[in-house]
Amino acid sequence: MLKGQIISNISNLYQVQVENETIECMPKGKMKQEEISPVVGDYVEIEMIENENKKGIICNVLPRSMYSKRPKLANLTQIVFVVSLKSPKPDLLLLDKQLAYAQYLQIKPIICLNKVDLATKEQIQKLHEIYEAIGYLVINTNAKEKEGIEQLKKILCNEITAFSGNSGVRKIYLN
Repeated sequence: MLKGQIISNISNLYQVQVENETIECMPKGKMKQEEISPVVGDYVEIEMIENENKKGIICNVLPRSMYSKRPKLANLTQIVFVVSLKSPKPDLLLLDKQLAYAQYLQIKPIICLNKVDLATKEQIQKLHEIYEAIGYLVINTNAKEKEGIEQLKKILCNEITAFSGNSGVRKIYLN
C-alpha cells in the first residue's frame, strides 16, 4: 500500500500525489457502499493496478484533521481569499462571511488583494487597516503582472492551501 494525498477530483477520478509523482485513482467499490467519499485534501492509502500508466485504487481514507462539506475539502491548514479591487468590485460582506467560516473550521485565512494596479493607494490602505487591525494577514498582488507572487509563494510553503474568490478576481495559479 502506498500513502498519498488527493490533489484533484474530476468525475470520480482522483489525482493522488505520492511523493514526487501523481497517480490517477478510482475509489474501491466498497467505499460507496460504506458511504465513504474521498475528497481533495484527504490522505489515502492506494494500491497500484497499472505501474507503467500510474493508475491505482483508493483503498482507505485516513483520519482527517478538518473537513468542509461545502466546498468538499479536507486537511486544509490555510485558505487564501482572493479579492479583486476592481472588475469585479470587492464584495466585503462575502469576504467577512468567508473569514468567519474559516475561523469556524480552524484554518488560517489569508486575504489576497488582487488587481492592485486598478485601485488607489487609499483604497488599498483602507482594506489593510480594517483587516490587519483584527489580525488577518493581507497581501497585495497583481496576478497579470506577477507582482506579489513571490510573497504569496512563501506563505504557501509547507501548507495545504485552497484558493477562493468570486468569478473574475483572477485566482492565481502557482507552479
